[in-house]
Amino acid sequence: MVEINSSVYGSITINGVTYNHDVYIFPSGKIEEREYGHTFTKEQVERVLKENPDVVVIGKGTSGMASLSDDARAELEKKGIEIVEGDTQDIRDKFNLLTKTKKVAAIIHVTCS
Repeated sequence: MVEINSSVYGSITINGVTYNHDVYIFPSGKIEEREYGHTFTKEQVERVLKENPDVVVIGKGTSGMASLSDDARAELEKKGIEIVEGDTQDIRDKFNLLTKTKKVAAIIHVTCS
């Protein structure tokens, strides 16, 4: 099971490994680097939807300034996927709790102050 241990400006620690870049977390536990950007796009959402999550968690950066594009939100809503979004530090506990009972994917931005 994937666990987000901590997050500070510019990095996130997942299962004891620190990543100094934005990440995708897949329900299978796979972690990939996300191309840097302040908007979560439909294409990025479609990438994590390939593993059919129940929930997609959006970590919007240190101060929550990154945003989910309208077409990305529409894609998630069309498929009936629950969306949980917030500051990257604040979504940690939600993500860790949700993974105990649901298939969870995440797209996490680690900067934006």
